[in-house]
Amino acid sequence: MSSSKSSALVNPTYTPVPAPPGGFASFQSFYPFYLGEHSLPLTRRLHLVGTSIALTSFARSTLSLVPIALSYAAKSFPPSGGIHALHNQGPITSLGLDVLLAKWSVDTSFLELEGVGRWLLGGVIGAYAFAWIGHFFIEKNRPATFKYPVWSLRGDLKMWWEVVTLQRDF
Repeated sequence: MSSSKSSALVNPTYTPVPAPPGGFASFQSFYPFYLGEHSLPLTRRLHLVGTSIALTSFARSTLSLVPIALSYAAKSFPPSGGIHALHNQGPITSLGLDVLLAKWSVDTSFLELEGVGRWLLGGVIGAYAFAWIGHFFIEKNRPATFKYPVWSLRGDLKMWWEVVTLQRDF
């Protein structure tokens, strides 16, 4: 990592920072503390894995709703226009469109909403399991999530982004 990148980052060495007695007034004052709670590389790596699992699970569950939404949209188009106008483009397009619309409007059992819930729950459990193992057994500190849940989530996402975009060492 170049020195110009590290100088622009808050707490680039993950030095532990004490929490002020009255709490934090802003995320900007909280973030150096949050980074200091991850002073050991293995803790940061576990966070990276857990956050990646969560983001992948959330993306999977969100994307699984697209065919369901498209099936409702396809059913709402009038037969004389909209997406059905593509039928006039030839037999191959027409056949492909019929198969696609039939799949979306009939067979969405593999995308049931219960499955979406399982993906979301799995993402949350995956994220917290990896993070809390890092905090309780490696870093030996109490996760900031218990006292600052929203800022901790924001801090985790920011730290993850800085690491995956190679702005921050992990």
